[in-house]
Amino acid sequence: MKYFLFTLLFAIAGGSIAEAQILERLGKKVKRKVEERIDRKTGEAVDKGLDKVEEAAEGNGKEAGEDKVNEGQPDGAGQANAGEDKEAAVNAAGEFAVYSKFDFLPGESLLFYDDFSADNTGDFPARWNTSGSGEVVSLGGQSGKWLKVPDNTTSFPETGKTLPENFTVEFDLFYPSGSTRPPVTFGFSESANPAKEGLKGGKLFYFRIDHFLDKVGYSTSLYSGRETNKEYFTNKAAGKPIRVSISVNKQRIRLYLDHEKLFDLPRAFEPATLRNNFHFRAGEIIPAPKESFYIANLRIAETGEDARSKLITEGRWTTTGIHFDVNSARVQPESYGVLKEIASVLQENADVRVQIIGHTDADGPEELNLKLSQERATSVKAVLASEFGILPERMETGGKGESDPVAPNDGPEGRAQNRRVEFIKQ
Repeated sequence: MKYFLFTLLFAIAGGSIAEAQILERLGKKVKRKVEERIDRKTGEAVDKGLDKVEEAAEGNGKEAGEDKVNEGQPDGAGQANAGEDKEAAVNAAGEFAVYSKFDFLPGESLLFYDDFSADNTGDFPARWNTSGSGEVVSLGGQSGKWLKVPDNTTSFPETGKTLPENFTVEFDLFYPSGSTRPPVTFGFSESANPAKEGLKGGKLFYFRIDHFLDKVGYSTSLYSGRETNKEYFTNKAAGKPIRVSISVNKQRIRLYLDHEKLFDLPRAFEPATLRNNFHFRAGEIIPAPKESFYIANLRIAETGEDARSKLITEGRWTTTGIHFDVNSARVQPESYGVLKEIASVLQENADVRVQIIGHTDADGPEELNLKLSQERATSVKAVLASEFGILPERMETGGKGESDPVAPNDGPEGRAQNRRVEFIKQ
């Protein structure tokens, strides 16, 4: 790479190599960039052009199968093409554009996480409870494992504590196509054990996705159970995962489905309400057939201090809210809210430079984890530059792989805490 860049610089500056030879060597993808730099004929422009060439060359030079194996997936998951994932992150403008109004910020202090990777297919998950039945399954065409929530059944994670005043809930929702799907209900109640006590406390608050009317509504004890509906066209989302994000700030609650904010309710809870559980319930279908919906990757986390301010005051900010595809360096678009926050800090402090460090869990070979962590940091830098206009020269990247864990790697919750991105003020 160094020899190639030196040759290119010498050719542009001194003309010892014909322009046609340079363009042929770089190919169509870089040709336009080089021609623009030649036209300007300034050293600064050449330097910037070389930076672009180097990034493009590195992004396209990866070999298939060099990515991390089986992070967050059951045994037997295949390897991903790291080069393609990295290039996808650099060119993700179209994907991120639809998330431009997505202001959801996940909590950073993890209270509960489960991707069911520790549970056997066919079993009910060990850290959950239910009023009826359910089982961990694999879904054709979908990665990871899913919890099946059967008809007329309540299922809930055993968090072992009352939820705090300020927290977030995230999970993936999947329901099949067809006209007999049960309504999807998820929400909060005062009951510490809904399987034994039922959903006492008027259910406090719940969202309901009604598949027959293609509506999303809510009901809350504060509003005497009144339900308000807003169209979401859920039939268009049937048969593919939906990312559900919920933000709770004291009495206020917000609901997002994928990138769209459907509800922002300032008085959803009564003051001093105890939210002792978060649960899922499949409404009863009469008559048969009785069907189910499925959930995966449940994450509940407390929010508190503005963590991003730590970058300026303490010189370091770490987040688990930037998500990547499994075994991949591709940044998932739902990370937009977190990326927007860090970008705003950098925009408001133009003299600040940062080092972006990627971290992984300990699944898979150590050398591949190190490589993946470096590629993920590079992808974050690329998105901050392309989507938010942060100058690339203000950001350095690196990766520590699995070498610096903050939690044990013996369960999904610990592994989720270890998969993180760190920003260090330079």
